Amino acid sequence: MEKYNTKGDRTMFIQGVGALLIVSATTFAGYAFFAKDKYRLKELGEIERGILLMKNQISYLGTPLAQLLDEISWKIEGVAGLAFQEIASRMEERQGNSADEIWESTWVELGKKSYLTAVDLNELMAFGRTLGFLEKEQQEGSMDMLLHYLREVEERINKRLDKNGRLYFSMGVLGGLLMVITLL
Repeated sequence: MEKYNTKGDRTMFIQGVGALLIVSATTFAGYAFFAKDKYRLKELGEIERGILLMKNQISYLGTPLAQLLDEISWKIEGVAGLAFQEIASRMEERQGNSADEIWESTWVELGKKSYLTAVDLNELMAFGRTLGFLEKEQQEGSMDMLLHYLREVEERINKRLDKNGRLYFSMGVLGGLLMVITLL
């Protein structure tokens, strides 16, 4: 009868599990890079929807800003929906001195919980500075500028995701395999 080398079998098993964990972790890291852009794209799209709804209602209905933002918050999702809802409730409660201060403080708070970049938040702040101060035509122009920025960024992210989406995943897998080969 042959003796089995249980110590060697255990070592091989542990190395196999370790290799599997390394490849899984690096693959997940690659996916995380891909997902970050995908989630940012979704948030920008929701903000765009909200601004379009806002523009349409300001242009045609003349709804008060707090009521308008509250109505819009029910039609959009994610951080944008929360932001619009929070801004509306703060405006109704008269928290803050002006609409632009309320807009800015809300986006600063919620921006930390989102995938938006500092540049995205700066554009939103710049738009917020125009709330309540400009006439209808100027307000629409300000919304058009923000919408142009949002569409431009969404287009760049879509191109980057098309180009690099599989690359992130593949690099995660290949990086993990390289680490395993190096360690073994």
